[in-house]
Amino acid sequence: MPEEVKRKRGRPPKQKPIDQQVVELNSQSSTVQNNNYEFSSCVTTSSLNLDSLLFSCGLYNYFSKSTIDCVIRDPVTYHDEAIRLSDLIYTKNGIVSNSIDYMTALPCLDRVITIKSKRSVKKIKENKEKMSATLKTIDDKLFIRDALHTEMREGIAFYYFDIRKPSNDFQQSMSDYDVENIVEINELGINARIVTLPWQYTKIVGKKNGRYVLAFNLRYFDDFTGDTQERKLKKYPKEISDGYNKKRKGLIKDWLILDSDKTMCRKIKCKDSEPWGRSLIIAALEDVLYKDYYTDTKRNVLDEINNKIIYETFPEGKDKGTCALSKKQQEDQHNTVKQAIMTKNSKGGTSFFSVAAGTKLDSIDIDLDIFDSKNESDLNNNISLDLGICASLIGAMSTGNFASGQSNLEMITAQLYTWVYEWQTELNYVINKNIIKDDKNKVEIYYFPTSFVNRKTFFDQMKTLYSEASGSLTFLVASAGIDPDVYFNILDQEIEDGIYEKYKPHQTSWTMSAKEEDSTNLGGRPTVDNPTNENTIISKSNNANDLPSPSDNKY
Repeated sequence: MPEEVKRKRGRPPKQKPIDQQVVELNSQSSTVQNNNYEFSSCVTTSSLNLDSLLFSCGLYNYFSKSTIDCVIRDPVTYHDEAIRLSDLIYTKNGIVSNSIDYMTALPCLDRVITIKSKRSVKKIKENKEKMSATLKTIDDKLFIRDALHTEMREGIAFYYFDIRKPSNDFQQSMSDYDVENIVEINELGINARIVTLPWQYTKIVGKKNGRYVLAFNLRYFDDFTGDTQERKLKKYPKEISDGYNKKRKGLIKDWLILDSDKTMCRKIKCKDSEPWGRSLIIAALEDVLYKDYYTDTKRNVLDEINNKIIYETFPEGKDKGTCALSKKQQEDQHNTVKQAIMTKNSKGGTSFFSVAAGTKLDSIDIDLDIFDSKNESDLNNNISLDLGICASLIGAMSTGNFASGQSNLEMITAQLYTWVYEWQTELNYVINKNIIKDDKNKVEIYYFPTSFVNRKTFFDQMKTLYSEASGSLTFLVASAGIDPDVYFNILDQEIEDGIYEKYKPHQTSWTMSAKEEDSTNLGGRPTVDNPTNENTIISKSNNANDLPSPSDNKY
């Protein structure tokens, strides 16, 4: 039923809430026969609960303005709020999440294992096998990508390199902990894993031999009780679980200093003296907030369009400010127009109605300039540049220069591999300290500075070095994205199986020497029916191959 409201003269009434169709019929007072006729109504076409707005998901719904101001002013001091805010923006902003995901996937992480000394060939071979087995066990490429992703989102990443004594046999039954913590045990008996430490309970407390010393807050386990707490303790490294047991007995305090030979930590976009890093998202925070505000404004305008206001002006009478229609005529015409509009709002509806001469129907128009796609493209471009990635690379802009995009990819790759080499150093340290344990015969992993964009260029460089400057075959194979150890093992196996003697290539001019070719009378290399080389085409058209050569003229 229509809700009767008091008519306001002058400008049409203000817009009604979301998803309402408003029909306002304004009449002019009539003094005919000393009767004042006036009829107005508000017609609602939806009973939607206005308290549950679909798009109320802006940043200010979760963080106060003062909190955001503090994060922008000092993200290191307010690191807790900064990380939570960054995680929310990563979740809700497609440009931010795609940029970080693409940068995480960009490095190829092709690698080789290098030798630091040559004192014992046997020992070096054994240590290389340990390094290779450890990298396989922990899935080093997955770890590197997780570390890059974490520090780009949170500004810092904490890990613990955990070594556990492997079981000698498989039991017929396992506990919940055993099922949830199955890790690979390879032929060398290495049982290693990398445990992610929660940033809320971990912090840097100093440096030792150039590496960060971490402390873990044992109150982390106080949030759990009973069997849940015991399972959680077993999931964590023994050093931490033993520390919590000591804390329960009152032997130590809340913060446990961890063994720096087993911990790994790196932070980005900060000074070395600062205890926390800055996520990539912080630099884009202001533009993300503006984009959020811009989007909400567009939604409000869209609501105004959906809440279109239509108003009717009755025909004016003889006297100024009077209506030519009687009260009954006003009511009838009002109902007729209302019914026609309501029918029009239904799909497939067709309406026909008549109105008195002089009746005017009009609506309030909404400015739609804000929907110009150029405005949003500029905002997307600003956010992408804040993150350090060209907007055209992630589809945030429809236009883009190839050369500038290529240059941007090179700069992104350079930045990423600065971070990759930091984690490479961390891996080399903890594996040598905890697995190899041989300072005189160290082996280390080295990641090539290749991405999925420049891999072919890097491979061509390695191929040139190999063919012209006695380059490394190992580097050449690794630059193709193939594990050199696997490649050489396959070659050894093929040689042992005598594959090259058993399966020789077919005899053609491509695979034979000149003498062999003459003896078999193969007639030279196969001709090309449709040559594309310009000199070949000219030579063939002039029949130059049939002309006698100077050596044929013997006197």
